[in-house]
Amino acid sequence: MKISLGIEQNVIRDLVKALTNNTKPVLQDIKMEYGLNTGNFKKGGSWDIIFKRIRDVALKNDLVVLEVNRGGLWTFNCVLNLKTKTLMVFSKEKNLESVIKKLGKNSIHYFHAFVSIDSTPVELSPIQLEFLPVFTDEYEHRRLEDVRNLLGEHYPNVNQVVFVVFDEEKGQITNVEARLYNRYFELLDYLNWTDYVSEDYNDLFVSNVQENTFEQEPKPIAKVKEVVKLKKAISERKLPKKKETHEKRYKEEDTN
Repeated sequence: MKISLGIEQNVIRDLVKALTNNTKPVLQDIKMEYGLNTGNFKKGGSWDIIFKRIRDVALKNDLVVLEVNRGGLWTFNCVLNLKTKTLMVFSKEKNLESVIKKLGKNSIHYFHAFVSIDSTPVELSPIQLEFLPVFTDEYEHRRLEDVRNLLGEHYPNVNQVVFVVFDEEKGQITNVEARLYNRYFELLDYLNWTDYVSEDYNDLFVSNVQENTFEQEPKPIAKVKEVVKLKKAISERKLPKKKETHEKRYKEEDTN
């Protein structure tokens, strides 16, 4: 089975750039505007900015954007091409690897649910099949119920789920791939999109080391529009007033 996106290369390029463009200048502007001094906003805030950029590109190119809320802990966007019934899900490499290791255990991550959509027959010998995990009927039922809840009315419109995965080292993007897995999270097909990575990728995410300050960076004129839109969106969510302590902690389900 092969990846079937049905999306022009220029749109793929824009989606990859939306995923990999530097988020630090926007976060710095928000930090200064609202007097945030604890730094908890940086990681979750980076994903908010990334998802907004992806959403803008998708809607501009007649793609459907699904916004999924996972019990208030984590909200994410997926992109659906109704013509090919292919859904794109975005993740960081190390987070995806962590989730794959937990496949078949009691807790079902939404990645586990998404790959259950794949119905491709597993053409392996009996010996090879012995090495595949055995899922109970109850587990498969839970995966099915979860993916139905995730997709809602769009459940019948999705035949294939493609993971757009990026890897980074020391704040720099090193690889971006589109990957298609079967229900056992075995790789069926992949496309390397690293050539589309934005040149402005430095410090996409802050490190795991706690930081108290951001370095001041010049803000290119091209980013002004995006910053203004982000400020407006945040104001509408009633973030704390300037100089108040920002106490809301952003958590990702299973660190995605």
